[in-house]
Amino acid sequence: MDRRYLTVSALNKYIKAKIDNDYQLQKIYIKGEISNLKKHSSGHFYFTLKDEHSRINAIMFANKARHINFDLKDGDKVLLEATVSVYVVSGAYQLYVDKMELDGIGNLFLKFEQLKKKLASEGLFDENHKKEIPHYPSKIAVLTAYPSAALMDIMRTIKMRFPIARVVVFPIPVQGKDSYLKIIDTLKYVDTLRFNTIIIARGGGSLEDLWNFNEELLARTIYQCQTPIISGVGHEIDFTICDFVSDCRCATPTAAAIKATPDLYEMKIHLNQQTNLLLNQMNYYLDMQRKRIEHIQSFHLFKNPEKIYLDSLQNLSYMKEKMQFNFLNKFNQNKMKYKNNHLVLLNHAQLFINNSQNRMKQNTFLLEKNMKDKFKQNQSQLTYLISQLNALSPLKTLERGYAIVSKDNQNIDSIHAIKQQDQIEIRLKDGKFKAVVKEW
Repeated sequence: MDRRYLTVSALNKYIKAKIDNDYQLQKIYIKGEISNLKKHSSGHFYFTLKDEHSRINAIMFANKARHINFDLKDGDKVLLEATVSVYVVSGAYQLYVDKMELDGIGNLFLKFEQLKKKLASEGLFDENHKKEIPHYPSKIAVLTAYPSAALMDIMRTIKMRFPIARVVVFPIPVQGKDSYLKIIDTLKYVDTLRFNTIIIARGGGSLEDLWNFNEELLARTIYQCQTPIISGVGHEIDFTICDFVSDCRCATPTAAAIKATPDLYEMKIHLNQQTNLLLNQMNYYLDMQRKRIEHIQSFHLFKNPEKIYLDSLQNLSYMKEKMQFNFLNKFNQNKMKYKNNHLVLLNHAQLFINNSQNRMKQNTFLLEKNMKDKFKQNQSQLTYLISQLNALSPLKTLERGYAIVSKDNQNIDSIHAIKQQDQIEIRLKDGKFKAVVKEW
């Protein structure tokens, strides 16, 4: 029997031709998990695509691979657009990949990270653009689903912490396709109503459930709002673009309500503490001022007012004596000088007698004039000092009709310092006399 044997190459080429002619295999959409990934220096990607039960080899050439906008690694779940063919050399059929994107959550997470990076680079997350949350709000707007557990948590928390705040609820869809457009319209409207604070909130969920709060248009709307905004979207582990662009991010709706309001109980405690502190400071200040007044009252000049002018009077007497001594001394000096000049003139020749006499007369005139001027000057100064002393003198006060009353050589300045039958001494301007207190 005549048999014709095929070569391995011929068989592989035949199978390749069969597969290449099957139009259903020329463009397929397939998903799976990346494993055995090798990134060649040429830019080609070699890897295995697998699921729970099977696997297939795949290649993505450099001209296609450079369009991937994420860091491909083992374990990534991907969606592929590819062609099925046979590699003749090895006889293995494999995928020739044209397009690749992350599957499901991975793709959404990639979009999230890309948008986050983009908005951060534009400065939408910068702290210097964030507005301060008011400490004591009178009106709070709450944007969330109605009814919802998140809304109940917010209302219960605000009522417990700061019940005097007015809370207005604006229902919004928090899930579903294009829900973010309704959120944007509501947020723009609320921003014009002059609320102190806006809370945007919803409960936790998957990345897909929270995706409306990751939309770029909503983020830019929040950035442009003039009212301080608190984001309370999701749970502790959930983060959205809304969290980053808002003025304050809170882990839960309840935490957002806590951030938006002060604790009335804590405020009362703080107020009591401040009141006690103020009272203590006031009492301390009053005690210090009372001691200061007592110290001033005990000052010796208030008890002995005559000492105020005695020193001045003594100083005036001293200055008067000094002036008289200086005057007499000067006068005697000038007198001796005059006598000496007179003796000198007598010893001179007759020729100079007339001139000397004239000079003597001139000097005598000048001396007398200087003495008079000096005397007038000293007399004016003495008069001025006496007038100052008289202004301070109790005697002047007595001349105006006042009297100094004393008992046991102590001046009396209050009616409470005397009693009936006390003997007192009354000093007037021209004398003093004694009297007995009868009544007052």
